[in-house]
Amino acid sequence: MRLYSCTAQTATQPMDVIKVRMQISKTPLSQIIRNTLRDAGIREFYVGWTAAMLRQLTYTTARLGLYNTLFDFTQGHFGRLNYPTMIGIGMISGIVGSFIGTPSDLVLIRMISDIKLPPNERRNYRNAIVGLIDIWRTEGVTGLWRGAVPTMARAAIVNGAQLGTYSKSKMMLNDTGFFEEGIVLSFMAAMISGLTMAVTSLPIDVAKTRIQNWTSSAKPPGVISVLINIAQKEGLPSMWRGFLPYYSRAAPNSIVTMISLDQLRHMYIKYCISPE
Repeated sequence: MRLYSCTAQTATQPMDVIKVRMQISKTPLSQIIRNTLRDAGIREFYVGWTAAMLRQLTYTTARLGLYNTLFDFTQGHFGRLNYPTMIGIGMISGIVGSFIGTPSDLVLIRMISDIKLPPNERRNYRNAIVGLIDIWRTEGVTGLWRGAVPTMARAAIVNGAQLGTYSKSKMMLNDTGFFEEGIVLSFMAAMISGLTMAVTSLPIDVAKTRIQNWTSSAKPPGVISVLINIAQKEGLPSMWRGFLPYYSRAAPNSIVTMISLDQLRHMYIKYCISPE
């Protein structure tokens, strides 16, 4: 599972870079791409890759593992679950996973947004481990969890929408009689859940990015304050700034991850739980 999630993240890393840079500036998509290519070339689209891999190994592994465990446990005791219950299980899984993954997410945001700072203020982390050590030394252990609250709030929405909607979509599509359990069913459900997740979670993702990229010596504002400030000063649509790269990353990432998860789960049940 880790291999598949890391592969999916590597393929969609440029979308993450574009999305974050759109969120911390008012620059349009085309200009972000041109600026990135002009400043450092193609390789700049993979800045923060080590932090992204570390995030996959912590956050993604924890959330998916916990979701499947809770889903199977709950369904085993209460039978077929309803949509609100699936969303609730997804939210719990996301909160726990994001708390574990916050340090790597913080380093990822800082590595991507470093280019927007004046040269003398840049952090210049060579890789994720260097970034974690630097934050620990300069900001203390608690500094590693800067932005943890909006990160967990975002993860609750992301995973409630993605995982809960994925499970519900699979059930609904299967009930139509046109789809059987398999890759096609997983693909369709992943597309639906990816779109739902992107629309519902992007505003808080914008707030999280700005809090984690906070450079002032003053204490960063709370997520609600950031969202209100964005709406008042930049307009309500700005809460969905970066939607195209966000969904362009979320859809294929969700497809690869969920199809891989389903296939590995079926193999586990077939060869380990019920071997012939």
